[in-house]
Amino acid sequence: MGSVKVVRCSDAGFDCNAVFRSESEEELMAQVAAHAKEAHNLTEITDEVVQKVKSIMKVEA
Repeated sequence: MGSVKVVRCSDAGFDCNAVFRSESEEELMAQVAAHAKEAHNLTEITDEVVQKVKSIMKVEA
């Protein structure tokens, strides 16, 4: 099994326990974007948001 990328919503500064995992960065970003729009009313996923998410992304072996 490859490494799994993880994003925790709380690491982005939200009071939210959501955690996303995927071996694919593209799939992980899609999950996070959908959650951000639905749960946090983020209407647009800007380059700044993408960079923030990438900066808090961790890798689990």
